[in-house]
Amino acid sequence: MAIDSDYEIERIIGEKEDNGIPYYLLKWKGYDNSYNIWEPYYNLNCPELLLEYKCEQWILGDDDKDEEEYQKLLNHKLLKNAYKGHPKSRNVIEFENFLKQFVRDGPPIPVINTIDQAGIPPDFQYVDYYVYGKNVPRPPVYDETLIGCDCKDGLCKGFRCQCLKTYNSGCLFYKRYSSALNLEPGQSAIFECNYKCSCNSTCQNRVTQRGRKVKLAIKRFPEKGWGVIALERIEKGAFITYYYGELITSIEAEIRGKKYDEMGNTYLFDIDFFDDSSADDSADHYYTVDACRFGNISHFLNHSCDPNLVVIPVMTNTSNLNQHHIAFFAKRSIEINEELAFNYIGTANEFEEMGSCLFMQEKAKYACKCNAVNCRKYFH
Repeated sequence: MAIDSDYEIERIIGEKEDNGIPYYLLKWKGYDNSYNIWEPYYNLNCPELLLEYKCEQWILGDDDKDEEEYQKLLNHKLLKNAYKGHPKSRNVIEFENFLKQFVRDGPPIPVINTIDQAGIPPDFQYVDYYVYGKNVPRPPVYDETLIGCDCKDGLCKGFRCQCLKTYNSGCLFYKRYSSALNLEPGQSAIFECNYKCSCNSTCQNRVTQRGRKVKLAIKRFPEKGWGVIALERIEKGAFITYYYGELITSIEAEIRGKKYDEMGNTYLFDIDFFDDSSADDSADHYYTVDACRFGNISHFLNHSCDPNLVVIPVMTNTSNLNQHHIAFFAKRSIEINEELAFNYIGTANEFEEMGSCLFMQEKAKYACKCNAVNCRKYFH
């Protein structure tokens, strides 16, 4: 029986074989996973989705990838209608090789592009640390003002850990057994243990310092360009990554912001959770992360009016409150192949309590293509 045209396939999420016939597990758009159904290949009328699924499975394979293997995939009898003869693999493979050289903060990052010829963004350098711009001081090798704890074996507890008592009101903001975030956005920053502490890397208060554990891919979308998807189910509260890039002064951010507005994009993110607007300090003392030329996988995260990521300020090995980390955590459970996104401007409460998210120009508006039910159609 052919698939009813009243139903739209959102994506293909599984594959099996029964009596020599390939079957595919379909996820229907607008329906939860309880409505997923297996259909034989001859009932499918979605070659683009099938190509996308096959490419993802190929990328996740353990074998080394090369041009010949990719062409074999594209010549698969079920995929000929989708490919249409446009070679895309060379840029994808170059992009993946580029990432293999520099990704040190987590699992390898595959690249998926069945849309166009796009490859490595021009002049982009992958970094998993802050690049310090002009007039931005580096943290001292040894920070005299940093407080450490004397806890042992990673067993930092609120009632005796000096870090938790001093900075986190005696609270551990991670769940003890899953390491999931246990804090609502806007409530507080997280002060993790640091290099002065006696606890080791398994400490329950060093979650983000252990790096990205989740498997992600960079994927090309028809309208939005590059984005990030999950290659495995991600549980609510899981740490995703830091927002890394070039650390610049707020004055420099103003200059670059005008330039980026003319280009129609922005990668500026203010570090302002501890910003005291009443203080009479120079704007040179406040900083912004610019992920345009330097950045990690967070460079490719898109905006959504209904995001599945939240932003939490995290302090690690510095006492300079104006150089905290910007950490992303899963707002809810995220399914395999689902795009990861955060709200560039935050909710009304988050914006009021935490300050701005992405650096915004009041007169600049960007068309929003998140397609969420509550999409505002634009963002600043």
